[in-house]
Amino acid sequence: MKKFILIFILLTAMLLLISSCAKETVGNTSTSENTTANTGDLTDTDAVVDKWAQEPNNLPQMNFNGREFNVIVQDEGEDRAYNKFAVEEQTGDAIIDALYKRNLAVEERYNIKIKFTNHTAPSEIARKSILAGDNQYDLIVDFILFERDLASRKLLADLYTVPYVRDGLDKSWWDHALKRDLSINNKLFFGAGHIVLRDKLRTSCILFNKKLGKDLGIDYPYQYVYNDTWTLDKLIELSKGVNRDLNGDGVIDQYDQWGLLGFASFAAYVLNTSGEKAIGLNKDGIPEITMNAPRALDVINKILAFCAEKEAMFFTEDIKNAENIWYKADEYFAEDRFFMRIGIVEHVLRLRDMVTDFGVVPMPKFDERQENYYSHIDNGAYVVGIPQNADLEFSGLITEALAYESGSTLMPAFYDVTLTSKQLRDDESEGMLDIIFANRSYDIGFMYGIGSFPNILNDLVSRKSTDFVSAYDKAESSNARALEKFIENYDKD
Repeated sequence: MKKFILIFILLTAMLLLISSCAKETVGNTSTSENTTANTGDLTDTDAVVDKWAQEPNNLPQMNFNGREFNVIVQDEGEDRAYNKFAVEEQTGDAIIDALYKRNLAVEERYNIKIKFTNHTAPSEIARKSILAGDNQYDLIVDFILFERDLASRKLLADLYTVPYVRDGLDKSWWDHALKRDLSINNKLFFGAGHIVLRDKLRTSCILFNKKLGKDLGIDYPYQYVYNDTWTLDKLIELSKGVNRDLNGDGVIDQYDQWGLLGFASFAAYVLNTSGEKAIGLNKDGIPEITMNAPRALDVINKILAFCAEKEAMFFTEDIKNAENIWYKADEYFAEDRFFMRIGIVEHVLRLRDMVTDFGVVPMPKFDERQENYYSHIDNGAYVVGIPQNADLEFSGLITEALAYESGSTLMPAFYDVTLTSKQLRDDESEGMLDIIFANRSYDIGFMYGIGSFPNILNDLVSRKSTDFVSAYDKAESSNARALEKFIENYDKD
């Protein structure tokens, strides 16, 4: 059926092109990272024919005579294909094969050999290599949590100065949100986009259980999203009246039914998905505290009040007698006892064996006046960085080529095949993923761990406290000093 629809779309597109030949031709139809999220009802018949069509990269053809391109990569184990950057052979797995094809295409074009080193602490190993001046690595792939330290120490090259990459940062294969939010003092020391997958995995979303929703007579949230009425109030409304004491012990706990499954970082997520930040950039690209802005305070006060309500949600951190509380939360959601789950896209993948159908929607807007839906990115996302003493001409060219090739290999495998065909259970969720990935948000305060910003909201939620003002005032001077020191590091050459 989908093949028929695709043929119909292609024929329709050709007829429209013929009938409008006098009009100016629109070039690129790819989905870029900064596309406005309010795209309407993205059904199959309205979808872009080729989601991953890309503009030419205009990279030169060069022969490096078998030169090695050395990448050091976070080692997350053999079973995590989505976190890999390079593989030695094809296995039939969509992601593994896409990685192999991408790297092989670049190797053959430039006559190079991509050599990768897996390590549990790649940034630390790279730091020692850079300081020793041995130029051992051409590219570093690691969590933002660790590469941020290399960036703060000026051990990574400013991507705006790296040949080929600097010309490609505005293209669809690089993450425009990261560039916008983390170009501190007009410098950008790491990037993401099609070249890695884990930044997509660490993107916020909400999962909902279709069976439980149907049993409870609750509407699926899809239409609220498309109608721009998917707000924090609507989320709260749908989650209430669902809690049930299933085992009759008089306590609503991890063994019972809940409207919402969340975690302590929920308030921080909501701050960002409301379009606010703990620390943002001013018009000159300098970080400044924005957590105390009037609208940000409205968001914080509302979400803290909700989190402090008795039985407003079940917090993953409250799970007892579990070796891994996050995997246990997956099990609980799969048992049809939680209607909605605050999470990240990675949870979708971990629920591949769930029997009951589920759907995914973006985090809600704060209110209907908010223009776009936004998605929070945590510092467990992968980024790529180039050592500041690397051969920038070589590293830049191969990195840009890998980023470009990922658009025709890695992203289709990740998005169209693995996500939409295997894990998600309906066509509407594919449209939701478009929205989720379209307006991502990076917060400097959370990403760089400045002062108490990463924990101030988490601590209040954990204590069920709503007194943000006191907590903020208590840490204001130390946070200001921490931010000032952070800015000074970036000002140094």
